[in-house]
Amino acid sequence: MKQILVIILLAIATHTAHAEDCAEGSTKCGDGVQCVSKEYWCDGGEPDCDDGSDEAESVCKDYTCPTGYKKCADGLQCIDEGWWCDGIEDGDPDCDDGSDEIESVCKEYQCTEDYTKCADGTHCTAKEYFCDGAEDCADGSDEANCKGGYAADNKCNDDDVIMCDDGKQCVFNEFWCTGQEAHCDDESDEADDNCLGYQCLEGYVKCKDGKQCIKEKYLCDEGQPDCHDGSDEQGCPSL
Repeated sequence: MKQILVIILLAIATHTAHAEDCAEGSTKCGDGVQCVSKEYWCDGGEPDCDDGSDEAESVCKDYTCPTGYKKCADGLQCIDEGWWCDGIEDGDPDCDDGSDEIESVCKEYQCTEDYTKCADGTHCTAKEYFCDGAEDCADGSDEANCKGGYAADNKCNDDDVIMCDDGKQCVFNEFWCTGQEAHCDDESDEADDNCLGYQCLEGYVKCKDGKQCIKEKYLCDEGQPDCHDGSDEQGCPSL
């Protein structure tokens, strides 16, 4: 009798496991068994589902790209938003139909948060690459207002940047006092004296030590601490 009961319970457990949804961030393949991360669905690459359902045209036509991804014009492929209109950063379109680099599309495209438009109004380049001494915009405009990658005439030409202490280099505000690798050659953007007096940008908060700015959305996100002092995960309301 006990043996029969065990068999029944195992059968129920197996059925339940197959019936359950995939873990957050994943989608079940057409076979109803295998789960694949949403970012791999309809990415135009080799299928990740054993049955190939993650790249099936009938599926991808109706598939909604996950946050941070965008559909190509053919409606079949999702690519990272940061790859749209990135010009010479990688040299080639990422959409199989080339729609992510069409000039008319890119002129209307709004760059994602950490990117900004080159002077041609077409290509998006990472903000951290402006005035870094290497041309990333196809028109070279990311270095045009700099002197060898540094501030021209000892002043920065944009309200969104701050001059490093050496008076030669400009760095975007959001890269000051991040607690990460310095962007100024003289490392003044991460110097304690500067960061203690630095006011974080809107949408950012100071860590308890007063030296580091992190995005507000990282407060109490139940992940690894983003503040070096761990203060972003302290005093959080319990679930």
